[in-house]
Amino acid sequence: MSLINEIGRGTLAVEKAQIALTNPLRSSVVILIGVGCAIGVGEPLATLPLAIGALFVQMDDPGGPFSRRATVMLWASVWMALATLVGGLVSNDFATHFVIAIPIAFVCAYASAAGPRASLTGVLCLVCFSIFSGTPIELLDSFTNAELLLLGGILQTLVTISPWPLRRANGIRSDFAIFFRGLAHACSTSNLEIISSSHATRLQLAIDDLAVYENDSKGELWFKRLADNGREVRFGLLGLAATRDEISNPTSRKIMDDLIYSVGDVFQSIALTLVWHWRRQRLLAARERLLIIEGKARARAQEIDPSLIDAVIVPLLALAETTAGPWPLGRASGIHFFDSRRKPLGPMLRAHWQRNDVFFLHAVRLTLSFLIAVSLAQLLNLPHSYWMPMTVAWISKPDLSGTTMRIVSRIFGTLLGVFLIGLAFSIFVPNDLGLALIIGFGGFVVLVFLFSNYALAVTGITIFALTLFELIGDPVNETIGIRIVSTVTAGVIVFIAAVLIPNRSGSKVELVLSEMVNDLDNYSDKILRSIDDRNGELSSDRKNLLRQRDLAAAAITAATYEVGHHSMRPADATYLFNILNSATAWCVAAEIAHTSAINIAAHNQISREVAELRARLLSIHNNEAHLDRGHSSKVDHPFHQLIRNAHLILDKDI
Repeated sequence: MSLINEIGRGTLAVEKAQIALTNPLRSSVVILIGVGCAIGVGEPLATLPLAIGALFVQMDDPGGPFSRRATVMLWASVWMALATLVGGLVSNDFATHFVIAIPIAFVCAYASAAGPRASLTGVLCLVCFSIFSGTPIELLDSFTNAELLLLGGILQTLVTISPWPLRRANGIRSDFAIFFRGLAHACSTSNLEIISSSHATRLQLAIDDLAVYENDSKGELWFKRLADNGREVRFGLLGLAATRDEISNPTSRKIMDDLIYSVGDVFQSIALTLVWHWRRQRLLAARERLLIIEGKARARAQEIDPSLIDAVIVPLLALAETTAGPWPLGRASGIHFFDSRRKPLGPMLRAHWQRNDVFFLHAVRLTLSFLIAVSLAQLLNLPHSYWMPMTVAWISKPDLSGTTMRIVSRIFGTLLGVFLIGLAFSIFVPNDLGLALIIGFGGFVVLVFLFSNYALAVTGITIFALTLFELIGDPVNETIGIRIVSTVTAGVIVFIAAVLIPNRSGSKVELVLSEMVNDLDNYSDKILRSIDDRNGELSSDRKNLLRQRDLAAAAITAATYEVGHHSMRPADATYLFNILNSATAWCVAAEIAHTSAINIAAHNQISREVAELRARLLSIHNNEAHLDRGHSSKVDHPFHQLIRNAHLILDKDI
């Protein structure tokens, strides 16, 4: 029951930091114009490849520098057009269709070895092959469909990169805006969200894109100030959040809550200003409100450490000034018009060409599942034989947890999309213009929720697909039932394949947690002994700990959604991780405030219990005899209390 609850929560969870409206709105207008033009010239059958090309290529937009976006989107257009051509050519002969599907499915799945973007391109290519090899109605000829899909992709690409000559670095600014939106959302929720490892990941993605600039150019230095101050304020926020629960005075606690909320308001304003510079007036107003709350917090110096306030406010005000002031972007910003960075694909693909490799097994699983779906659709003589294999392509992931979530999200999103479109068409029958508007709306929903909630993205693509087929003469209300059955059947096929040939990313939870405890021990040891960072060892230990924290978070998330036996219950692993995360934040606060002095006896006691905690986790991972916690006296220290709480979780789990 716990697994079902967790999957349900994961399906409905929305990552608000990833929601942006500008690009989806622009892209849906391109889709709408393409569909409208096809209808206007009396070629409704052309709407299918045009709209699919425009939507799918935009889904493959990697963001960041325009040079990378142009390269990825144009290549995606070419590969999807080729998949469309092949699908159309084999659509009338099942034997040829079956044989050709084997290498296409395997190659599209194995593309995951080249990275997340290549993985998405592979999925979209396989979806195009499925659609145009199994559509039940007579379409345009195969070459025309491929050309129109390529045209839709190229048009969408040209519109997306149209601001490129201005060199305003729209994509990189959007990357930073996502980072600040995530911090803003965290400040309005809980400490656990504030100390989440996802913020560091988003910041690093933005920093990686700065390689497109010339060294020490105005634009590079401006973005580096954003990155450096963003890193500092995130670090300070970790420390500030760690001390919030230690404040007992209700008035002081209310001031601390208001301070963190106001910090979040400034983050949100920075994110808006990075997208639209004319919103800087909101940022300036948010900064003034923050300064008022800051004054109240400083008046409570006995309960709210001023050094922790400084660690957040100083870099945050610098961020506000950098964002609200003039932007050194444009032609003189020092940005390379073309980014020559390319990672060679050959070594990456060869490195994973092993029988037990994650991506090799994923390619085998997806190929088998896809062939079963193609055969089953043919055997049952389904009127929409593309829907089942297409669904298999959408929901198959390299790991069991990702596949499980995709299956549930796909079924939920499809049911919701079918319900909404069926309800709409039962109330009124739209004309061609109305259908075009619904198609554009469906594309908009897909792009808004693509990286924030997969179930809602599926709802959008269901609306998009059903309305497209309604427009070209395939009535929606007559096929709703078979589409639902095909979706569920595809989910069953993929799930069985994932269980029979599993890749359990969450099987090493205890190991990664033990490594996190080890890094926490190294970091906390220097903090508790008040060792300064003269030689950089403290910073190095902190970075190692935060890196290991990311690995632990990923492993626990995977374990949460994986069926089967776990040495440690995922719920307990999550609770333990949150405690270790809180201990990490406490160490950060102690490093900032220099308030960690502790006597030798207490230090030795804490170090011993941290070592015992790691040993107990390793014993669970290795299926060895469970180690009991050694008896020890209680040390009146917040860090020690967190370690004792961690031991209590293991006591419960054992």
